Amino acid sequence: MREITKPSTAQCNLDIYTLFLLSEPKYGGCSRLAEILGDVSHDSVNRFLLRERYEPQDLFNIIEKIINLVGGY
Repeated sequence: MREITKPSTAQCNLDIYTLFLLSEPKYGGCSRLAEILGDVSHDSVNRFLLRERYEPQDLFNIIEKIINLVGGY
């Protein structure tokens, strides 16, 4: 897993964003996450994503231990 370069000042973090992506099948944008959380701004989520530059492989590395990779689509 990649290392975070410096402590985040954003209100969003990797755990929050990962859970959001796992639970939101259609609209996985900054505005939608801010809308769901209520106390986190769209700009905070956007700054977090721009600074950390997460890739799809980062999400997969986190959840690969808890998903069933046999069968499915």
